[in-house]
This record gives sequence, C-alpha cells and structure tokens, in this order.
Amino acid sequence: MVLMRPHITVLVVLLSSSVVAQQASQRTHDNDYPEQECRKYEQIRLPAQDLPTAADRVGLAKCDSEHLYFGFDRKPDPVRARKCAYLDREKGSDDRRDCVFCGSGLLTMIYANGKGAARNLNLAVKFSCEIDGAPAENYGRLDHLKRLEQEKWSGDNFSLCDDATSGFMQGWCANLDDEFDKVRRRRDASNLESKWTPAQKKAFADLQRVAYDFFNATSRWEEDTTGTGRAAFEIESESEQQHAFLQSIASFEKGKLPRFSSADFKLADGELNSVYQQVQNVRLPSFMSTDQGFVTPEGIKKVERKWLLYREAWVTFGAAKYPAVSSDAWRTWATQQRTKQLRDLLSDLKDVELKSK
Repeated sequence: MVLMRPHITVLVVLLSSSVVAQQASQRTHDNDYPEQECRKYEQIRLPAQDLPTAADRVGLAKCDSEHLYFGFDRKPDPVRARKCAYLDREKGSDDRRDCVFCGSGLLTMIYANGKGAARNLNLAVKFSCEIDGAPAENYGRLDHLKRLEQEKWSGDNFSLCDDATSGFMQGWCANLDDEFDKVRRRRDASNLESKWTPAQKKAFADLQRVAYDFFNATSRWEEDTTGTGRAAFEIESESEQQHAFLQSIASFEKGKLPRFSSADFKLADGELNSVYQQVQNVRLPSFMSTDQGFVTPEGIKKVERKWLLYREAWVTFGAAKYPAVSSDAWRTWATQQRTKQLRDLLSDLKDVELKSK
C-alpha cells in the first residue's frame, strides 16, 4: 500500500505592503465588473414550463438536487434535479456554507449543459450572478459562460469547479469527486469479497472500520490544514489512502502476500521507532500551534495510537483470510508502510524547520 504523502505547506509568505495594496485594488476592480455585467441579465424571465408544478412541490418536498443531478450510485435525474433546484432557490438554499451544488449554482450548470432543461446560456449567466462566490470565481465564471455563448458551445460538462479559485470551493469540488470515488470503492470492495466466507467478510468489515478511522486521523493530524484549501487536502488525503488500502487487498488476492519473519519484524519495529522519534524531535516555529491546524507532535501521537490498532486489525483479518501468513509478517508489512509514511512526513517537517530559521 502506498500512502499519500502528507501535504505540508510552508507558510512563510512575505508580501510587501505595496503588493498587498495592489492586490486589494485588483479585487475591487474584479468585483465591479461582474456586478455591472449581471445587471444585463436580471430581467430575463424564467421559463414557465421549467418551474416545479404544485404536484412537484409535494413530491420533491425533501429532495436533494445535488444527488438527483449527479446520481452518484444511481441513474441521474436532471429533470427532477432542475425542479428541486428551483425549490432550493425559492427557499434561499444558496448559502454556500451549506450547499454549493444546489439552487442557483446547480441551475447554472443545468442551463449551461442542457441537462434537465433546454440549453440557455443567458439563463446560466443569470443564475451564476446569484452565486455568492469569491471575486475571482465570479469574474472567471462570468467570462467563461459568456465565452461559451459566443462559441455556440454544445458540450455538457460545464462545472462550477471549472473556475474555482478559493479554498472553500476547492473543498466542495474535492468532496464532489470523493462522492463518485466512494461509489467506486464500495463496488471494488464488494467485488473483492464476493466469494469470501461470512467470517472473512466480517473480519474485512472490522478491518475497514479501523483502517478508515486511521486514515481519517492521518488526514486530520498529519496534513497541514492551515490554508483555505484545508478541506480539499483532507478529503484528497483520506480518499487516496482508502484507494491504496483496497489496492493492497486486491494485490493480496492475487497471491502477493507478505513474507516476513519475526526477526524482520524486530528490525522493522526498531526502524519505525527511530523515525518516529526523529519526527517528534523536529523543532517547529512557536507560532505553529495545534489550533491553527499545523502538524504537531501531539497530533502525530494521536495518529500513532490509531495506527497501532490498525496494524493489529491486519493481524486479525489476515488470520481469517490468509491463515498461512504469520502475524509477524502482517506486523512487519504494516510497520514498513508506516515507516515510509513517517519518513515522508519527517522530510517535509525538516523543510519547515529549516526555512523558519
């Protein structure tokens, strides 16, 4: 299993006051442009035939426009998604903290792509102007849609993510990608265990639960979460590890099983302890406190406790599924993986330590 290398961002950014002022001026200009352009689209009337009927309002009272549009684990229903999105818009469900791919945001995609309604790029612009996004995103999305209109675009893959610039939006887009990845991972896991015994399936379910808890811990405490893109970093890290986990199982099913002795485990365990101590001894700047989202010795200790449970879960699963493989072989394999992960983390932390001096 190849674990995703933790993303450690070196946050030593030196901007002169003149640069900051110039950027602020540019943002002000960018804000004015969409507002002026959007006034041209305010009076566009909504197609009466596209609005939800009285019956739709009853049937879609608890609808989820994002799931209806994308489908994820079922066939998409863009027509119902469009009606649901109109209901979202009426309710004011365009608060970007709670919903991005709903209301006006989803209607922008529906009319740009011609999915669930006839293509109407003018309407797409109108709804895009209702999205409370970052200035650069507003500017970029507006220009993007106007360019598609000029080009008489006929595709169906326009996305709000195309013009994402903020960490907030990147997090939502990473989460959208992960929804599709979850479906693929569930399918892959189901295929892997399709011919296993009930006892083996239970052992695998127990291993998955502990494994995903460990992956969540590494993405929280061994991933730099200080920047605006922290949500995307965490989601991508966890998704990558879950994918690698299933790849490992697939490899074992092909007979590529760990072959290590007790002596190998003793050696691997000693190496892990050495690297772990080196990670704990890195001296980071005092401003890198836990509440700011930086990787800290305390956070790494929490991950290590989760990892010990993860390693033993492999031993239990291995005994049920691959009884010919010794417990020390599983421990050695898992320990080597963790050592590799900590070595990568150590390299990044030392870079931070060096650049902060």
